[in-house]
Amino acid sequence: MKVHHFGRYEERRWRPIVWTSELEVGVETIDKAHRELIELYNAVREASQLKDRAWTGVLLERLGNATAAHFEEEEMLMSGINYAQAPDHKEEHRKLLDEFAHQVDEWRDRHDSAELLCRFLYAWLHAHVAAMDSNLARLINDRLASGGGE
Repeated sequence: MKVHHFGRYEERRWRPIVWTSELEVGVETIDKAHRELIELYNAVREASQLKDRAWTGVLLERLGNATAAHFEEEEMLMSGINYAQAPDHKEEHRKLLDEFAHQVDEWRDRHDSAELLCRFLYAWLHAHVAAMDSNLARLINDRLASGGGE
């Protein structure tokens, strides 16, 4: 399986993500999901640092499920507004889910800490929200302001 790399996440510090207004995209359903993903990321990070493999595994499963559900919701929003960048955005979602699954498998097989996975998620969450989700939210908000629906 080809592993996708989202930036140089290996070099980023392993730190919690703090929700700030800079991460808000202005669409409540998307922002709510992003806050949930960040809370789960922070919980995975904490459980891994405590070396609680069982709880880390449970949290990784929750994070994977929440991420997939969020992507489905975003993709429904995209189809509802005929989003021109939808194919690229969906491909980015697919790549993330593939990489996430690969990282979790590596964690399980090698019994390493979840540090590399958390570094990957940290970098991806910041990059994806800032670039792709911000553009999607801008178009959704433009459509709502012009009288269209979500």
